[in-house]
Amino acid sequence: MRHRSGTVSLSTVVLLVVACACAALVGKRLHARTAQDKLATAIVRDISGQRVALVPKGQPTVVMVSSRTCPWCKKALADFGQMAEGQPVPGLTLFTLEGAADGAPMLEKEGLRGARLVGPAASREEAEQLFRYPGTPTFIAFDRHGRVVHTIPGYPIRPELARLFAVMVRETDEP
Repeated sequence: MRHRSGTVSLSTVVLLVVACACAALVGKRLHARTAQDKLATAIVRDISGQRVALVPKGQPTVVMVSSRTCPWCKKALADFGQMAEGQPVPGLTLFTLEGAADGAPMLEKEGLRGARLVGPAASREEAEQLFRYPGTPTFIAFDRHGRVVHTIPGYPIRPELARLFAVMVRETDEP
């Protein structure tokens, strides 16, 4: 705003600076939500090579980002296999960085049935950027609306594994 003299007041400049700072903060928050939305709508490849959604619609899901060379991934799957005692785990989506087919032997070894096997739709690097993951394993729990409700980087303690497992076997909607 200009005074009748044609100059801009100091209070107007301060208000403009504050407004710009607020807009920048809001933009960062929106970007953070958008990153999670990208996960919920991400397209990956299943074991047959078909492009599918990472998160199935309407179902709470735990996505486990894994690698065939990760010993902690194998340990977590062994723990889930013990918890499952042969029952299917339909709420588990095993995302293997090398590709969906590389996850099959890992599940088979632990006797885990009913999980979805997926891998990157493009390169491993693109997948790493999508997940912004700090390493493997990383667990990302989604609610039935496709929203991220819980993320655990690394191998969690046994009670955390049990909370994730309850979502995998559809005993609860959230860990």
